Amino acid sequence: MKFLELAELDAINNALSFDADDCRIHGKCEIYTTKSTGSDKKLYKAIETRCQEDMLAFSSSKSPEVAFSWTQQSPFGPLDQSSSRRTFMYIVATLNASHPDHDFSTLQPTDFYKEPLLSRVLDSVNATINGMGRGRISVNKLWETVDRHINLSECNIYSYTPDSDSDPYGDEALIWSMSYFFFNKNMKRMLYFSLHGLGKEGTYQNQYANEDESVLTPVPEDGEPSDFEDDWVANMDE
Repeated sequence: MKFLELAELDAINNALSFDADDCRIHGKCEIYTTKSTGSDKKLYKAIETRCQEDMLAFSSSKSPEVAFSWTQQSPFGPLDQSSSRRTFMYIVATLNASHPDHDFSTLQPTDFYKEPLLSRVLDSVNATINGMGRGRISVNKLWETVDRHINLSECNIYSYTPDSDSDPYGDEALIWSMSYFFFNKNMKRMLYFSLHGLGKEGTYQNQYANEDESVLTPVPEDGEPSDFEDDWVANMDE
């Protein structure tokens, strides 16, 4: 996966890392193309080999439940189809690229969940940002900026909620996390968006700390974040 260096997203990444009342928030908003690197090709080959071995074992199984599991129960579609396996590989490669100190190659398709509605995902993220950031970030501007680069309404969305032992921030006094992958097959792009709540005793440093903060928005005079009422988002699932 090739990381796209976009100044607009650098500003978003900077804004997504801040101190909240009871924790530190670290966010990522990164876009990758599906162009394979050398390490990606090795990963794809390893996953494909594993899938083929599993498929061979399942095909010889006398259990109809096992066969059904292999062909039907996957957030990416039937795993006996190469397109389904390829989407899974792209997500694992994205995680490896974003967190080079961790190896996600042992993840299984069942570690992910396909989100049925874009609006529900955006509502969840917006509620978290507005609640923790208290108006520090304009969620309208955030998603409008992202949409220019990946066309959110055309994306399939997958979520990933690992336990603390598997999370890349598990050693940073992790409290909670949310991670989403927005895959636009036509554009051959993957958006990785994550938020992590970390204990303030941790040592994490924001790699985007000195970037432009144009995505920030002032807190209203009453001290509460502005309501997120935007027809642009409300109509995206139609």
